[in-house]
Amino acid sequence: MSRNTHARRRPGRRAVVAAGLVLAVGLGVSTQVAAQAAVPTPVKASAKASAALRTVSGFNGDVVTQVADFYGAYIDAKDDAAGPDAALAKALRAHYLTPAFAKQLEAWEKKNQVDGLLRAQNVPVQWTVSEGGNGLEVVVTLTFGGGESPTTTINLVVKQEPTGRITDIRTTSVAPAKASAKASAAVRSVSGRTGDSVTQVADFYGAYVDAKDDAAGPDAALAKALRAHYLTPAFAKQLKVWEKKNQVDGVLRAQNVPVQWTVSEGGNSREITVTHTFGGGESPTVTTNLVVELEPVFGDVTDIRTTSAR
Repeated sequence: MSRNTHARRRPGRRAVVAAGLVLAVGLGVSTQVAAQAAVPTPVKASAKASAALRTVSGFNGDVVTQVADFYGAYIDAKDDAAGPDAALAKALRAHYLTPAFAKQLEAWEKKNQVDGLLRAQNVPVQWTVSEGGNGLEVVVTLTFGGGESPTTTINLVVKQEPTGRITDIRTTSVAPAKASAKASAAVRSVSGRTGDSVTQVADFYGAYVDAKDDAAGPDAALAKALRAHYLTPAFAKQLKVWEKKNQVDGVLRAQNVPVQWTVSEGGNSREITVTHTFGGGESPTVTTNLVVELEPVFGDVTDIRTTSAR
């Protein structure tokens, strides 16, 4: 899975002054020791093995990134092992959809008896978000089935207003245009699959950054719903205590919001590396590396620790 994106910014509350950044240490003595022993940056692969490494990169305010954050987190909410997470799904709709389109979508769903965002009654096993015909439209490709089931693909066009809210979603029979080998580097796309640990952590962090950087002010309801969905209850409690003591956001390990982030495979399948870049433009650039630890069964986050900063 890869995410090749370049920033196309919308008006927002991005706090990019690196002087406001506060770095953090891990939770408890055992976590601090683990952080010292951890690899400080994502593992670099050889040229031969690099294609096998999964990496997801996003840019704050980028159209493709934002729609991918929305669909990735929404699919996670609908595909929760304990049953659909209605609270998270509702919070995501409230954040990413315009109020007018949200009402239209509810009426459409009542009439058609399927999920209006997915255009289906079930959950896709894979999804891709690609650049569309103009700067405010992207194409979302959803793949259903797999294994012994027939594979079905649905292509949607998602339209946004300049501030980033979604104003329309429509089905199209036209698949995203395939770029030539020469132009492929310039074409931005995001691909994810359900049940994949890198995808899941990227969905969490992407949507969480969007919630914290909302143009109208931090979306506390969405941030709370994301924490409830992706963090184990025990770690969520530890994180609140840590934040009260350190006075910074425990998920981001900073007081401000990153302008760029990358999620990569870690040392094992239960550890994912998250790299945040703060600042940019006239502000100094600061990079922090985090290790996100997941439980083996459901993939919920059990720990977040800082490994290095520069």
